[in-house]
Amino acid sequence: MRNRRIVGATLIALGAAIASNAVLGPLVLGVIRIHESPAMETQLLGGELTSLFIAAPLAIAAGIAWWRGDRLAPFLAAGPSAYALYTYVQFVLVPDYSRYPGNNENYFFLYLSLVIAGWTMLLAACRAIAAGAPRIDTRLARTTGAAMLAVGSSFALAWVGSIVRLSNPPLPTEYLEHPTAFWLIRLMDLGFVIPASLTTGWLLVRGAESAGRWAYGFIGMQTLLTCAVAGMAIRMALRDDPAVTTPLLVVSTTGAGVFLVLYVLALRNAAA
Repeated sequence: MRNRRIVGATLIALGAAIASNAVLGPLVLGVIRIHESPAMETQLLGGELTSLFIAAPLAIAAGIAWWRGDRLAPFLAAGPSAYALYTYVQFVLVPDYSRYPGNNENYFFLYLSLVIAGWTMLLAACRAIAAGAPRIDTRLARTTGAAMLAVGSSFALAWVGSIVRLSNPPLPTEYLEHPTAFWLIRLMDLGFVIPASLTTGWLLVRGAESAGRWAYGFIGMQTLLTCAVAGMAIRMALRDDPAVTTPLLVVSTTGAGVFLVLYVLALRNAAA
């Protein structure tokens, strides 16, 4: 009982911290100013819409469900926990502290707490999912698996293509403004997120016995990250940012819509 309440309270605090960072940042109040270029801030604000309106409420809902002992709690918690771990590592490492003005270094311990809460809650959620993940519906598994393979492959090709283009000068403005951000995002995506997406998708399409555990543990993160990329792409397109491409805009927005539906269906399957 005590452990359940600790996890529940931590998830609620995680959601509140995600929302607080979004509100304090340039999206709303501008108290936290990130050391980044205007173009990078445009991308950040697109992602922060997902943080404020999807990830934060989802983490709080997961915390309440965990506190009450609801069996859906781990499936709700995995997504925002993984999202926090991925996102707030970047909030520390992406800014160019010597090149652009800002004050986000003053909020390091906020980001640190978000990263720690992210990985600890992700671990708790994955352990609970591994101990009792229900079997996923065959049709839903194949559809979700195909979507993960399609989106994962698309982003892999896009990121590899952007790296290859660096060999043909002139270098793109996106790279010149924030080379650290360029490489960090591609390292995290190509090294962790995309392989996890492709592995999960392949297991789901094949109908592997372990596919349910992988799907329930990863689909929340996949949904949130795809929504964040879609938000970035839409905001960049509205501002005529040359860094956004039509394929990125189409794949991210379509993928976000598809994964939102699949995530809801997966939760319904887990509750059945």
